[in-house]
Amino acid sequence: MRERAREPIFNIPAVVIALLAVLAGVHVLRAFLSPENDVGVVAIFGFTPARLGFLIDPNAVVSRLTELARQSDIDAQIGQFFLTYAPPSWVWFTPLSYAFLHGDNTHLIFNGVWLAAFGSPVARRFGAARFLLLGALGAIGGALVYLAAHIAEPSPMVGASAAISAYMGAAARFVFQPGGFYGAEVGFEPPPMASFREMFANRQTLAFLVFWFVSNLLIGLGAQRFGLSQAPVAWEAHIGGFVVGVLLAPLFDQRRKV
Repeated sequence: MRERAREPIFNIPAVVIALLAVLAGVHVLRAFLSPENDVGVVAIFGFTPARLGFLIDPNAVVSRLTELARQSDIDAQIGQFFLTYAPPSWVWFTPLSYAFLHGDNTHLIFNGVWLAAFGSPVARRFGAARFLLLGALGAIGGALVYLAAHIAEPSPMVGASAAISAYMGAAARFVFQPGGFYGAEVGFEPPPMASFREMFANRQTLAFLVFWFVSNLLIGLGAQRFGLSQAPVAWEAHIGGFVVGVLLAPLFDQRRKV
């Protein structure tokens, strides 16, 4: 009988390490910019819902800016800056580019830990190209859900959380099955992708799903109120990315028969 390969504790795929390096590199480069130039980078590459929202419902965006002006002239000026600073045609790449920016070191480290934890099994199973494509679609899906929830918001959203949430959603389809976390890289056939019925029948998967959604709602609704975050947490984008990962995972699975 063949002895099962020992599962390593730390075994991060090269594509995950490369992505972590890119995210860290972008953050380090921004540290060398002046505060004014860094704000300009966020205005250009961050995802500001009102920039796309103005194309869909300009009256809602104008009403939001008017509301901000009643509250504070400074807030209204900041909102107008993020709405108008970048050329209009550049808005189309922001549903993806925002994922490469982070608010601070804590934000980057927190996302990096979850990327290493959940991105690794997904990268092993899907391969590098599919892994990156799923993350991109998760970021875009998260941005679109955030846009739907805050169509007139002139404040930018940054962070890779939606992309990482897509990896979490995809991982939920297989990591809680025996051998699902490490897969074929350690010498044995990975388990098949779980169906939705099998996911809800698996206690570990169900507990993970409940914990994930409840924790995101609590963090999103209470992080800023309790001083855990200086800016609102875009929990809607997290959910959008997670749903993308859960739904699209079978299409990216290298194990499935063509």
